[in-house]
Amino acid sequence: MDILGEILKQVLAGAAEQQAPQQRAPTPQQPAPQAAPPGMPSPDDLADIFKQIFGGGSAEKLPEVVKQFEEKGMRDQVDSWVRPGPNKPVDRRQIEDVFGTREIDELARKRNIDREQLAEVLSRYIPKIIDELTPSGQMQARR
Repeated sequence: MDILGEILKQVLAGAAEQQAPQQRAPTPQQPAPQAAPPGMPSPDDLADIFKQIFGGGSAEKLPEVVKQFEEKGMRDQVDSWVRPGPNKPVDRRQIEDVFGTREIDELARKRNIDREQLAEVLSRYIPKIIDELTPSGQMQARR
């Protein structure tokens, strides 16, 4: 079962909808919208990266990912993602602290993505993905 794939479709579709109003036809006073900056991850890159982080389509590594955040002192943020209600933010530096700059560098290098942009994107989507993977406010029992 590809639970993570379905969640990624929803999360990325929501992100595309949020960007859509900004991509309207330019008015005479507005310049034409620019193409996506080079080095930004594509939706396919993000799907692969999130499946790698969370352990495939069934998100088998979710407990380990949550534990990594908790061990770095982010229990309050993680609790907000798992429980119902608003998600507390996490920033790029915290993502780098949790996963390590070496791993972020490796993920970015393999896909020709800017490391800082990748960390920024991960900081936006990881809380949403964990939130969606825990709809009842609880994680599956740890093995």
